[in-house]
Amino acid sequence: MRFTLAQPVTLFCLLSLTSMSAVAADDSPEFSGYIGGGVGEKPNYSGAKDTKTEFIPAFKLAYGPLFVGGVDDLVALGWDVVKTEHWTFALGAGTDISPRKESDDDHLHGLGDIDVTPRAFTSATYENSWFKGSIIATQDVGGNQQGFKLASYAHLQWHPVENLRLYTGPTLSWADSDYLQTQYGVTAAQSERSGLSRYTADAGIEKIGWDVGMDYVVTPSWLLGARVTAQRLQDDAADSPVTQQASQLTGVLFLAWRF
Repeated sequence: MRFTLAQPVTLFCLLSLTSMSAVAADDSPEFSGYIGGGVGEKPNYSGAKDTKTEFIPAFKLAYGPLFVGGVDDLVALGWDVVKTEHWTFALGAGTDISPRKESDDDHLHGLGDIDVTPRAFTSATYENSWFKGSIIATQDVGGNQQGFKLASYAHLQWHPVENLRLYTGPTLSWADSDYLQTQYGVTAAQSERSGLSRYTADAGIEKIGWDVGMDYVVTPSWLLGARVTAQRLQDDAADSPVTQQASQLTGVLFLAWRF
């Protein structure tokens, strides 16, 4: 049995360590997973200038190719449709269980809450001993006009000692106009309530960033990890009146029990 760890594009809502499922030598299905959490520091919302400290849960449960856990910024039920030595292709559905709320920051007063909506996802991940990269596509399937998002990361990874993994690399997310309008747009009604200028966000790159992380296997059952991501909003996301600060920094320190 071998455990490996992967870094998601986003650190928050749910901390996801996406490659910790275990497969027996005879390929028979096996129940596996992890549970834990940590303390994270993140912006009050995407584009906020102020930050907050909060508990970040971490979990994944898997039975063979089926899993429940974090995918990008979703809590999702998924299926590893194809899994080879280096490639994993998955699909499923989930939701962001804590979308932006008006109460998250004084600057959001009058904008209202973003609704919880179901999203379908598909992902392709490649990994070898020194590299891990993934592309994750998600689409609103709840009829709430929250659109399509494409997120990606490319990490160089290495093991200076057997029980320590270090990694670093870029991230990028692109979204259509429905998604960006939901996150960064200001309708006429919202403008009247909030005092912010009316704003329409078009499709384009949402943010680019850089990840740095560490996973340390304390014992066969316990893992200590750290994640830091620096991101900068781009184009219409950066120019939005909702955005107070384009540069965003997030970080988390966590402990997880594996079984």
